[in-house]
Amino acid sequence: MPQWKSLPVAGILAATLVGCSHTTTAGAPQPAPPSSGVTAARLDAGRYPTAPLPPLGDAGSARAGTLIEGRRMAAYVVGPWQADATLTAAGAQTTATVIESFDQLARVVWAPIAGGAYGLPFVVGFSSERQSPGTDPQMSLRNAVLRFADAAMASAAAQNMSARAMSMPRVPSATPIVTAPEQAIPIPGHPDAAGALLTFQEGAQSVRELTVFTSRGPYVLVQVARCASGPDCEAPLAAHTLDLQLPLIDAFSLTAPDQFAALPLDPTGLVARTLPLPPDQATSTSGAAYPPAGALHLEDDPVEADPALKAAGVGEVAVNLTTIYQARDPAAAQTLARSYGDAAAKTPAAQSAPAVPGLPQSGCTRVAGANGLVPRYWCLATAGRYTIKAVARQLDNAHQQVAAQYRMLTG
Repeated sequence: MPQWKSLPVAGILAATLVGCSHTTTAGAPQPAPPSSGVTAARLDAGRYPTAPLPPLGDAGSARAGTLIEGRRMAAYVVGPWQADATLTAAGAQTTATVIESFDQLARVVWAPIAGGAYGLPFVVGFSSERQSPGTDPQMSLRNAVLRFADAAMASAAAQNMSARAMSMPRVPSATPIVTAPEQAIPIPGHPDAAGALLTFQEGAQSVRELTVFTSRGPYVLVQVARCASGPDCEAPLAAHTLDLQLPLIDAFSLTAPDQFAALPLDPTGLVARTLPLPPDQATSTSGAAYPPAGALHLEDDPVEADPALKAAGVGEVAVNLTTIYQARDPAAAQTLARSYGDAAAKTPAAQSAPAVPGLPQSGCTRVAGANGLVPRYWCLATAGRYTIKAVARQLDNAHQQVAAQYRMLTG
């Protein structure tokens, strides 16, 4: 990694989502002063934009506001790694997603089970999923919070989905095809939780999967847990997740659905200053800023990232084509960049790569993909109190993204 030098202080972005009161920072955030040693003429941004977007304003529609509300929930949904620190790896599915409609409940539970909530007024949800590392993971957990119109509807949804889980269809077209009778499993310390243990084939492997439903006010809390060591593992894992999840969701100040359209798209102004994803690559979690607790759902290794974000005093993380971390001050931003660079360098088969031309304080690492396939390049730099992270398959793209992002932040 390069030597990181001190950088001038950037302007402060201040505004947070609190309860149902959503305020927008007056005016655009002040640009970060350019760093010393930067050769502006060598900052090749390619075809990437270098100017911030205009202020993004309000959602403007209930559909867009639903997405914002789901992202707000992220900081109040327990990450699987918080229930078990070995659950850090991404699985076949995305690590986290906003559940925008009833049709997407099959991302949380099997479709026959989700059918138990059919016709009930679903509002929005957030789901987070991780597994233990390796090609044959020993454990996995999906934790989701699903919001319905009111407590009565949530209670009905939890009961109906639990009933469906205990009576899975035995037809060839159904997924999964269970191979043993369903078992009702009590969840230690949570008598209101309903657990259903399913056994089914997944390829050549026999899988045991515990799905747990708990209603809490307008929410249905869902855990889907797998363990290789037997059914005695899944229930304690779900119980510990609920121990953490219940008080956390109680602290969330929800927004009334008729106010969704008025939710601000970018209350701090940081998203407008983050390199945007092409529209066809956008996800339910991109194009948004999160407090650290929400952003951890999107990190490669949340267990390693959490203390680094805390040490840097990160207050906001904007996630788009690049990721921007708003640190406490320029020194903290440099320390955070070093932390991420060191983490990338420690991955198997990692190789040092050339720094971003014109940014001598940047650093890049070639990181092997899963099973050694499709490597990616991680490039990190700082601009005042901001840490910039770009991840791309081609080094030139990563270089250009950092250059464009640096120019966007420094004006």
